Amino acid sequence: MQELEDILNGPPFQVRKRLREYIDKNKKVGRTSQQNRGLHKGFELIASALTDAGLDMRAVLKPEVQIPWTTESVKEYIFKPVMKAMTSKDSTKELEKSGEIEQVWETVMRFLMEEHHIEYISFPSYEPGYAETAPIKS
Repeated sequence: MQELEDILNGPPFQVRKRLREYIDKNKKVGRTSQQNRGLHKGFELIASALTDAGLDMRAVLKPEVQIPWTTESVKEYIFKPVMKAMTSKDSTKELEKSGEIEQVWETVMRFLMEEHHIEYISFPSYEPGYAETAPIKS
């Protein structure tokens, strides 16, 4: 806060330049739209792998009710809790585009491989035609 007050109280001809420098310095670098599409494609692949292995949500999370996996349930019940524990962030939108997504992905995959014998799924990368047709979700 003090830094902003210093900018406002400084010479008027430099306010715009110093505000731009302040914004650039404090800007968070989030994930790209390609990483967003990759995350959701990955959630879809995990959901299919869990379902194909006969591991519905009951087997992994809630023993009382048989619930099939979906892209969104993988995101909400597997990826986000691991993300929150590792980064203290609540939304995948807040993940930094360099490193955090991959670190959380690797942790999720290690858990699924060790605890549920799911074959490793690489983080999805750009495939021709995929980016143009995949919906962007938050």
